[in-house]
Amino acid sequence: QIGYLLQEVRAPFACAIVMLPMFVLQNVILTLDIMPGGLPIHRLGPFGLWFAYFGAICEYVRWYNPHVQAIGFVLVYCAYAIHIVYTLQLLRLCRPAEEAPAIAESPGAAWWPGEWRLPSAFQHALWVVAPPKELEPGLTDITAELRAEQSNGPKVASSQFSESEKRADVHRALGKQGESPAWFGVKVGLISLVIAWIWLTF
Repeated sequence: QIGYLLQEVRAPFACAIVMLPMFVLQNVILTLDIMPGGLPIHRLGPFGLWFAYFGAICEYVRWYNPHVQAIGFVLVYCAYAIHIVYTLQLLRLCRPAEEAPAIAESPGAAWWPGEWRLPSAFQHALWVVAPPKELEPGLTDITAELRAEQSNGPKVASSQFSESEKRADVHRALGKQGESPAWFGVKVGLISLVIAWIWLTF
């Protein structure tokens, strides 16, 4: 985008007009999806666009100037450094949490069992249908009632799974340490991205 609009079209203003909403939208997503806490290093990520933009402008100035070229080199390396730091911060934010959030279970609140190791940085934007720990007054557990009625009625063929295996069935999709299998794909992708940025930088 930046290279095409600056090198071929020679339209730096049009390039900036395209980048501005992208910069704003990326900041909006980071604000809405990530819980505030600690040093917000991920806020640096969107600024990599502007460093790359001004670095490219220095590269395509009308007349050659060694000082402008040196400034362009510095801006390009700053853009690479920002992307490396931003990707490492995403790697930290996306990793599974060691414990479940300390939010009491209530309608509309984010909660999941402690065995589900999900990233706590996204807990307010994460909607998981988890079974309630206990029934609230006025609610009826129809499944439990059917089981109770069936226990007094005719017997059906027993399942090949034990009771403990049935209870653990919800965790069959999780990894060996209780983490979501999606974390493996995210981790591999982000680590590959960090390696690619370092390769491009040096």
